[in-house]
Amino acid sequence: MKELVIISGKGGTGKTSIVSAFAALAENKVLCDADVDAADLQLIMAPEI
Repeated sequence: MKELVIISGKGGTGKTSIVSAFAALAENKVLCDADVDAADLQLIMAPEI
């Protein structure tokens, strides 16, 4: 299992965009958007629960 973590203390740097681009390439994935203010990864990736 490989883990990729993308962090930044500044908003608006494209973290969610980069994560969604990498996630689109992965076959088996677990995604977690831990942004306490605006967790928007679900808007881009359309997750299955």
